[in-house]
Amino acid sequence: MKYTLKPDKTIFLRIRRRIGWGAMLLALLLCVACACSHPIKPKSDLITVELNDLTFTRYFDLQEKVTFEGKEVIRLSDFIDSAVTVYPDIYAYRVIGSDGFYAAKKGSPDNTWEQIQKGYLKLSDRRVTFEPSLGLEGRYYVKDVVSMELLRKIDVRVAQEKDSTFLILNQKAETFFDSADAFYNGRAGIRISEFIEPLTSTPENYVYNLISARGEQKTFSWSEVQTGWWLKDLDLTKFSPDLGASSRISHLQRIELTPKAE
Repeated sequence: MKYTLKPDKTIFLRIRRRIGWGAMLLALLLCVACACSHPIKPKSDLITVELNDLTFTRYFDLQEKVTFEGKEVIRLSDFIDSAVTVYPDIYAYRVIGSDGFYAAKKGSPDNTWEQIQKGYLKLSDRRVTFEPSLGLEGRYYVKDVVSMELLRKIDVRVAQEKDSTFLILNQKAETFFDSADAFYNGRAGIRISEFIEPLTSTPENYVYNLISARGEQKTFSWSEVQTGWWLKDLDLTKFSPDLGASSRISHLQRIELTPKAE
């Protein structure tokens, strides 16, 4: 006598359910993987922030909104976070409109960090505005802003005087030579004396206090300054012959000239 085994329908149902759940789980995992590899970007207006060869995209809907003079605005300083720089004071800021206009095109200095902290971007027309206490000319109120550019600068001033100036470090770099130290030798740099010579015709009558963005400082004579360099890639001062570790100032922010005692 032959027996025929009849398939149990409940087994097939269980198998189909398991396959179905497995397919759903696989589809879900694929969706998560695609989302991770292709992050969803906010669909909003934006500006770019340029620093050397780096470009940072800043979406408006990710920024805090505040009210200034009855308008919804974003603080300009909020676009400059720690991903851009942790030393915002050592840069000048060029606010650029869609037509390529910025204040320096009309001969005005680029904005300082102090000014940027009191500046706002109006969301209604993408126009920059500043707190009236700054007294900035109308050319700074750039319309239809599309980008902000950071430019490395050095502040130079005579100690105890209110007026100060800053120099954009856009000079053509020279080559620093120090045969005694292979690490620094051959790097691109600018002579520190070039930052001072536009300010005074009698540099020998001063001593020079070099101050970093972190507050470190050291005083040099004019003869020492003439042997000093700012090395571009390291953002560091270096003297030849070397004047010791304390003379290597990182992220130089300011040079103060103090008249010699009579």
